Amino acid sequence: MFTYIKNVFKIKSTYVLLLLSLFSIALSIMRLAYTDTGFYLFLFWNLFLAFIPWFIASILYVNKIRKKSAITVLTLIWLLFFPNAPYILTDIIHLGIGKNAPLWFDLILLLSYSFTGMLYGFVSLYMIENKLSLIIKRRTYGIIPIFLIYLSCFGVYLGRFLRWNSWDIISNISGLFIDIKNRIINPFQYETTWGFTILFGTLLNGIYFSYKTFISYKEDNVIQK
Repeated sequence: MFTYIKNVFKIKSTYVLLLLSLFSIALSIMRLAYTDTGFYLFLFWNLFLAFIPWFIASILYVNKIRKKSAITVLTLIWLLFFPNAPYILTDIIHLGIGKNAPLWFDLILLLSYSFTGMLYGFVSLYMIENKLSLIIKRRTYGIIPIFLIYLSCFGVYLGRFLRWNSWDIISNISGLFIDIKNRIINPFQYETTWGFTILFGTLLNGIYFSYKTFISYKEDNVIQK
């Protein structure tokens, strides 16, 4: 565990994510103290859920794991939780519901959590990409992140509008499977599902590839060598 912590803090984005998380939590504490109501405290939980895929990806990334079986298994576990990162972006729909604080403050609060959750997701996807490049042919490698983002946005729809969550794959897999199957077999009966998935997925793909354009590719040689 000590080795993992030491290595993960060699990655610059870890400090950024930590500071953004602390800022978001501080805003929640300020709101709680000012309003004496815990309306937006669910954001704590949603941020933690966005942290999980980053944590899984960081374990894979910093531990020099190269076995195809290990990378595949951890990637599948990561994929199960990955939609929780972009999901937090949809919490913006709660803006204006909590009336006890100024609207501008709640806007900053929601944007803070949303941006931090999205960044957890993007950093984790970048880490997963790095590892998948070891086991996937280069000709197909480029479309993998695009597909994963669209798939995660389908997961966001299931969570936000149908109220499914990652744990339901264990607790109620039959009901989850039926909802997914119906939307795949009869896509034209579920225009909202696919409209949301395609548009939200296109937006996030655009943001993610913009993110990759601006980040430094000089990543932690000590870890990757």
